[in-house]
Amino acid sequence: MPQIKAFSAALIMAALITPAASAQLVGYEIVAQETAVDASVSKQLIVNCPKEKRVTGGGWAALDETDAILEGQATTSQPAYDGTHWMVNAKNQSSFAPKWKLKVWAICAKAG
Repeated sequence: MPQIKAFSAALIMAALITPAASAQLVGYEIVAQETAVDASVSKQLIVNCPKEKRVTGGGWAALDETDAILEGQATTSQPAYDGTHWMVNAKNQSSFAPKWKLKVWAICAKAG
């Protein structure tokens, strides 16, 4: 299985959506959260969409304490079966910075 580096393709694609295209998504919102900075080898983070919204995509990054991007590997990066959140399990693979945090984005929009 190829390694997934710091940003997932889903988040990169979301950044490429033009303002005109995002206007078609009712209630479009990006929700972000991050873990504490520590030397844990792996971390899990779940980011929930607001109650009336469903996740349409997501992304993640392994960051040091200054928010610099580190080398990381996602073992899981996926939506919940019911569309309420985005979950990421990731590992820090940086030999340069043993202390790191996991940042996860959930791309949300109003459900149909």
